[in-house]
Amino acid sequence: MVSLLQNDRNVIAEHPLQNCLDHLQEPLRKIEQNYRPSSLLNDGIVNTLDQGPLKTISRLLSTLQGHEVALDLGSKIANSNVATELSKLFRLIQSGRYDYEHYRALSRLVIKQASDVDIWNAVFELIITVSRTTPPTSIPASFDGTPITHSSASQQGGEQTRRAVEERIFEEIKDCTYRNVEGFFSKYFEGKNWTKRTKEIYRAVQDGHVDGRWTDFPDPPVQNAVLKWLFRFQEDFLANARGVYYTSESSKDLIGAEARRQLDVFVKPNGESISKSVHAWKDVGVIGELRESDKEWKAKLLQLGRYMRDVFATQPTRRFVHGFTLLGSTLELWVFDRSGPYSSGVFDIHEKPEQFVRAIAGYTMMSDEELGKDIFIERKAENRYITVTEDATNEEKRLRLEPDLIAYQRAIVCRGTSCFRAGVSSSRYPEYVVKFSWTSDRRPPEADLLRLAHERGVKGVAKLFGHHRITSVADMREGFTFMKPHTFRNASLSTASSFSQSQPQTLLHRSFSQLQRWTIDSDNLWCHISMPASVFERTEYSLLQMLAKIVRHWRRPLRSFTVRWDDDRKRCSWWSE
Repeated sequence: MVSLLQNDRNVIAEHPLQNCLDHLQEPLRKIEQNYRPSSLLNDGIVNTLDQGPLKTISRLLSTLQGHEVALDLGSKIANSNVATELSKLFRLIQSGRYDYEHYRALSRLVIKQASDVDIWNAVFELIITVSRTTPPTSIPASFDGTPITHSSASQQGGEQTRRAVEERIFEEIKDCTYRNVEGFFSKYFEGKNWTKRTKEIYRAVQDGHVDGRWTDFPDPPVQNAVLKWLFRFQEDFLANARGVYYTSESSKDLIGAEARRQLDVFVKPNGESISKSVHAWKDVGVIGELRESDKEWKAKLLQLGRYMRDVFATQPTRRFVHGFTLLGSTLELWVFDRSGPYSSGVFDIHEKPEQFVRAIAGYTMMSDEELGKDIFIERKAENRYITVTEDATNEEKRLRLEPDLIAYQRAIVCRGTSCFRAGVSSSRYPEYVVKFSWTSDRRPPEADLLRLAHERGVKGVAKLFGHHRITSVADMREGFTFMKPHTFRNASLSTASSFSQSQPQTLLHRSFSQLQRWTIDSDNLWCHISMPASVFERTEYSLLQMLAKIVRHWRRPLRSFTVRWDDDRKRCSWWSE
């Protein structure tokens, strides 16, 4: 929910809507009465309505856009006003890119003649929601500056069908997937403060492993039977663990992502503050995929990748995510990071019983850092803070992040750029922009470029406040030995195809630091804090809106302002100091 500032409320009170929306109540009521969610697509995405309501929703946006409040209220997501953001929504609708579900909350408030504060608050919510389902401008992952043209970030909102997303994910990971990574189990499951406990659990259950097989593990390993075995194991040995295994019985069980997903099994924190009945993507720590057959490896990897993409989208500062596939009696442990997926390799749970038990138990005992969660941002209740060294004074400063993201990327193999507004706790308005991004060490540091621009007096460029290197892919993958990237039998997406056989281990037997890959293995995760170049405000308006703004600001103490008309786009630009 967007929190309206007192200044926003004052503006709304000064310029009431009165009866300007009354003529839309009946058309909106008819739309709502006739609306029925269309049949669900593969992953529960609701089809948009037909073209009938387009005109009514367009009129609603047009009416709000021309209102005095829209001209005076500042946007929550950009350096512009609400009228500008509404004009963007209007253009999207006219191009056919809209989903009535996004506009439904606002429409209902207009129908029941809700208060002005509620209606304008719904407008803010609408703008934020649609902005998150519109592709942000971002720098694609590259190899020596050459962009990768295929990314799942292009799939937004209702476009996120299973087939479409998996096609893009395959393009992302097909050249950077590693299996049989030497050192995988040692790094993630050995030498931890809970390692001894996992060994004790194995000793407690090893009597159930007779003549090379688990006697109580389901045979055949159908999904429901395996889940019952897992939950019984959890009840007996993992009752006090940090994490808890759950399953989602329907696509409605998990909230927080743009598309509906149903997970076979996942781990989320165990605590009084965490709901045990309602599950949120922001809490997901580990994801597991189950299947009775050990065939179709590729299909299961892509399905797992689709879920990992949602984890990164809902936890944009996440460093990596653990996952596993238990197909028949074969288990493969996976980690996905911004350079792609890599695994322990396949092993049979009957042939390696200790490794199986310790992995399943270990996932519930991992700390936030071991799970790959963000530990740089400090969380206190609903507030989030970062502590950085100010570039100008070399003093530590604590900044509070705004709850709503400005931008983030919906992909796995990418820069993972995510941006927040921030300010010191005592400030009324956010003064800074905080950007988290994986940046190649082959490129000049962004902080150096901002300093140089400031030294040379470049106008209109953000000023560096501070920066901090958090980690790197090389640090996270330290201690591993990678073989040749996995080669898929079919270079195109085909769920019927499977993984190729293991590659000869005589090729590319090098440590991670020696690998020369096309992905972002040399990337560092940076946090950059800048003060936007807000001495100049540039906002776009229609001609009528611009004339109204000039009249309102005519007597205000502005040092200067410039108005420019773009004849091709039929828009005005307002530049003011």
